[in-house]
Amino acid sequence: MGNPILSDDGVGIVIANSLEGRFEGADVATSAMIGLDLLDMIEGYDRIYVIDAMCTRGGRIGEVHKVFKDGNDGTMHLFSSHGIHFFELMELGERCGLNMPEVGAVYGIEIGDCVCFDDCLSKEIQGKLASITEEILGDLRSSSSIPPDHSG
Repeated sequence: MGNPILSDDGVGIVIANSLEGRFEGADVATSAMIGLDLLDMIEGYDRIYVIDAMCTRGGRIGEVHKVFKDGNDGTMHLFSSHGIHFFELMELGERCGLNMPEVGAVYGIEIGDCVCFDDCLSKEIQGKLASITEEILGDLRSSSSIPPDHSG
């Protein structure tokens, strides 16, 4: 998730794209959509993992959080006051009889307070992309049935 023209807000998209091809049988999709627009995108999958930017009080730029249904912290897009809360969206889809996926994990990446118009990530986030990606990869492998990367 993210907006690729709002600098670090696009970090979720960059990380997701770096995971493309790393897991056999897994699709990687990116989106700047929020709320009900996500239903068509996620319906029919068995399990989804979401990566999005977030800003929390006292968070360190590049820090990775796992966001839970009952938590108070939210990511930039999935918990926006301008759209439906992500976990409410999942429940709505189920109540409407849609084939909704299990939520494997929602990862929030701290980006700090500044979101500005720019199609590049800040130098601070760029410098942490490899460690952020490896942290998420490690968590995905330890908490799911996703097989290890065999790409070399």
